[in-house]
Amino acid sequence: MVRSVSAEKQREYDELKRFFVHWETHLTPQRVLGLEHPHNPINVLAVYERQLGVSRVLPGLKQAVNDILEDFGDFSPQQIAAADASLAGAGAPTMSQLWQRRSRHYKALLRRGRLRNDTEYYLASSIVCDTASPVPPNELDLLDRMVANYELQRT
Repeated sequence: MVRSVSAEKQREYDELKRFFVHWETHLTPQRVLGLEHPHNPINVLAVYERQLGVSRVLPGLKQAVNDILEDFGDFSPQQIAAADASLAGAGAPTMSQLWQRRSRHYKALLRRGRLRNDTEYYLASSIVCDTASPVPPNELDLLDRMVANYELQRT
């Protein structure tokens, strides 16, 4: 039996699904199965969604998105920027936004108070520049200082 889901969980599911579908159709570096194949992750998600409902499928979708984000560290700043632009253009949350929300690395970056590489720089600067970002002002100030310090070190 399909359970009802709260508006908040439905919103989260819809957002993650937009990300996942766009990733699988436009950005995945290695597509093993064609989009029409019944075992393609998008088709599997659709079947589970129909059979089990959003409330029971959401944890698996979160894990799938987290698996994508785990590979995030292997991306160059240019790849991150291109993926973010593509996702934003599709109305999906960007990798940077999802990384910021879910990643323990983001919290570690804030605790550390400095950026170590260009990937962290891009992530921090994209968060600072995102005027729609729900990041608390104290975090934005810290990120802004970290970006400025990193830029000074690079020159």
